[in-house]
Amino acid sequence: MGRMSKTDHVVAESETAESSVTESNVTETAQDEPKSGGSRGSQGSKGAGSRTEEPQRIDTMFLWNRLKRTDPKATKPFTRSGGFRGTQIDPTWRFQMMTEVFGPIGKGWGYEQVDWTIAERMIFICARVWYIDPETREKCFTGPQWGGTEMVRRRNGMEMPDDECFKMSMTDAVGKCLLQIGLAADVYMGQFDDSKYREESEAFYAAKSNPDLQPAAVEAFEAEVKRRLGACLDLDDLEEVWRSGVGTRLREIGAVDRAAQHRITGLFAQKKAEILKREEEDGREAA
Repeated sequence: MGRMSKTDHVVAESETAESSVTESNVTETAQDEPKSGGSRGSQGSKGAGSRTEEPQRIDTMFLWNRLKRTDPKATKPFTRSGGFRGTQIDPTWRFQMMTEVFGPIGKGWGYEQVDWTIAERMIFICARVWYIDPETREKCFTGPQWGGTEMVRRRNGMEMPDDECFKMSMTDAVGKCLLQIGLAADVYMGQFDDSKYREESEAFYAAKSNPDLQPAAVEAFEAEVKRRLGACLDLDDLEEVWRSGVGTRLREIGAVDRAAQHRITGLFAQKKAEILKREEEDGREAA
């Protein structure tokens, strides 16, 4: 085969070790992977004369995983009568997250009132949320959900009408709808009760606010890595690119965009496979 170097550990050094590709698998991927790009999860054809294609695999958890982690700064604990304790989520943060993933409200997503009623001095509103799928551009809907709020609140020992009851009922209903696609699911699943998980979430959102980790910056970094890898002639060149700070940057990117981290790490694995294959061919010709 080709000569070995420290580059054998390139993939293992990043936090994507859990999904690193072995040398044999990398070589197979480099040979079978179609040259033209495709949609996420698509499979290439296996032969020039045969167009048999495997069914496309769809990541059904894509939106859920994108939305499930809650920013601890957008939460606060609350206690209701009877001793019930929970975590309240800032409605504005919910809107921010939906806008980040789908686009401005009214364009990429929105909500609508389905029904409303008044019973037992409470206002109930039924709503549903719609959103445009980021991949298919299809308009999708959540199931309808009800939100309820008391119409009268006791303040300073006196009962007074609550002029925000309609708004709060709608907010309650919309929040329940957004949970159906995963928004703030970690709170409802009890993960916020774990202090270690909250610390991880704090670190995640701290990294996410870093300008160098914004989508445009990550995209530019990936393009730069591709350019530099294209100029690599041997394993020493590949090692030099990795040691120039790519490994550290990838660990930071992995905190906010694991898919991008995997893609960039895969570029190194693929380039290594190409170099080893070329060296093997050169060795056979020399012999």
